[in-house]
Amino acid sequence: MKNLLIAAAAATIALSLAPAYAASSSEQISICSSALEAQGIAPADQFKKKFATIKGAALKTVTFKLTPLSGGDSQVAECQIRGDKVVGAAIKS
Repeated sequence: MKNLLIAAAAATIALSLAPAYAASSSEQISICSSALEAQGIAPADQFKKKFATIKGAALKTVTFKLTPLSGGDSQVAECQIRGDKVVGAAIKS
């Protein structure tokens, strides 16, 4: 009985630590793309965005390759996303 109570308590703690809502990868890519535009980092009228990678567990890092529409060197932009909230977005140096 004691082991059952310990297991139930451990399961409750584990579930309470899990994120309340974890967006799917495609949602996180879309959220990042929108954040890059909204923050003026990669406006759609200036850059073509190409999804590159997504890494991480609780804190996802979504990476895009940015190609200027006017020509020039490509850049890399990253967003850090926790659940469905962007916690950081920037051009990678």
